[in-house]
Amino acid sequence: MKWKILAIAGFTFGVLGTGWGLSAQQPASKVFELRIYKATAGKRAELSDRFRDHTAVMFEQAGIENVAYWTAATGPDVDDTFVYMLGYPSLEARDEMWRTLGQNEEFQRIIVAAEQDPNRKLAAEINARMLVPTSYSALK
Repeated sequence: MKWKILAIAGFTFGVLGTGWGLSAQQPASKVFELRIYKATAGKRAELSDRFRDHTAVMFEQAGIENVAYWTAATGPDVDDTFVYMLGYPSLEARDEMWRTLGQNEEFQRIIVAAEQDPNRKLAAEINARMLVPTSYSALK
């Protein structure tokens, strides 16, 4: 009888301990990439259209999450600023997804070739920053 009580107590503490350990683990948060483009003068609408019609779909095909896209409403270079945010499961996943994207023939033809041609270039400047959400962020 004594061994049954000890077995039940051990089992109960084991289950409770495992549950407590799992609940105490912090879920791994995603990482985000904020990209701010200064479009070639007068080409912001064309750049935005290219993202809408081609780039966002290519991102999805590579496993990249399209979080949001914006055009600037205030500040310097308001007419030429295009901003977007992408989401990834991790920094390592981001690198792999961009490698996959770089192997996409359509991406090479539509985006890379255009950006290497001074007469077709839409992005004059690109600033990118990787971001990790805080513990109190609604976006995780």
